[in-house]
Amino acid sequence: MRKLALVLTLVVAATLALSFGFKETIEEIIPRQKKRSERGIYVTAYVAQLPTRFNALKAQIKKADLNTLVIDAKEIISRPYLELAKQKKLTPDTKATPSPWLAKLAQELHQEGFILTARIVVFKDDHLVLSRPDLGVKINGGLYRDRKGGKWADPYSDEVRLYNALIAESAALSGVDEVQFDYIRFPAEGSARYATYPHMKEGVSRVDIVCQFLKEVRERTEKYKTSLAVDIFGVTAWQSQVDIASLGQDLKRMAPYLDVLSPMLYPSHFHNGYDGFTNPGAYPYYFVNTGVKQGKVILSGEATVLVPWIQAFNMKSPNYGPNYIREQVKACRDEGLNGFLLWNARNDYDIPVRALSSSD
Repeated sequence: MRKLALVLTLVVAATLALSFGFKETIEEIIPRQKKRSERGIYVTAYVAQLPTRFNALKAQIKKADLNTLVIDAKEIISRPYLELAKQKKLTPDTKATPSPWLAKLAQELHQEGFILTARIVVFKDDHLVLSRPDLGVKINGGLYRDRKGGKWADPYSDEVRLYNALIAESAALSGVDEVQFDYIRFPAEGSARYATYPHMKEGVSRVDIVCQFLKEVRERTEKYKTSLAVDIFGVTAWQSQVDIASLGQDLKRMAPYLDVLSPMLYPSHFHNGYDGFTNPGAYPYYFVNTGVKQGKVILSGEATVLVPWIQAFNMKSPNYGPNYIREQVKACRDEGLNGFLLWNARNDYDIPVRALSSSD
């Protein structure tokens, strides 16, 4: 009863404050509650801007008891900071501002009961590197490109990290519940071992730089009660020293800055023969369950929560279907995890929704 009385008192105080024109918002009087991703799906920015399709998708996933939308945000909300970067006017004094598009989206989704996570692809960044080649990772005198032709910004660059930190703060200011970083690592594809980093600092490791970036972002976003999450390769949950050194992702060292860690445990992405399985893509339970176990061991004693990405697409998976989804979800729940995220690049979730809302 005391808690209810306190809440009612705060609501009345906030309403009166706004009525009399005080500057405080309701969220300043009643502090925003911190939330993190729970059970959800990935959505492209393109689909999020198509009302008919987006509304149908939201209605569909509600049937499956999913409540989180992980939406690509960087390309849209980065525009003012990209322009400053082009003009070489990006400085530590640059102020982040809310994104009108993202703020409107956050308000609408919150009214519908959804948790909103803004996905930000960090160091793989064609737009920034093409605008500022001096900030790019190099190879043989030109720009490094991964196997898909993607260009990468140099994580050692203070300006590159500032650019991404401002984008993350903009998302937080816009009211998202969580900022999720992807490609928060060094490139590893193709000829990456021959790549050079123009802004490399002597005595500073790749792990140091990744953790420094997370620290910088945490300092900017903590006041907004915004959760921070990071996507990692599924194999990174096994944490071999080679992976740690080359990618710059040491999960134990990253954990203090994170609320959520999301390993991408897609069975089809483990190479043939991994852990003795000829085709890992045919064994959804094993790879998700083992990856979760590995992650729990690494994060033992940390406050960071595991919310893994699971496979919601057919790739090297001869048994893909509703049961394939259910096995992955069971693999999480058998280790005490209730949260998971479904990845489908085309945003086609018919099979997962069928799997999670029925018993066929």
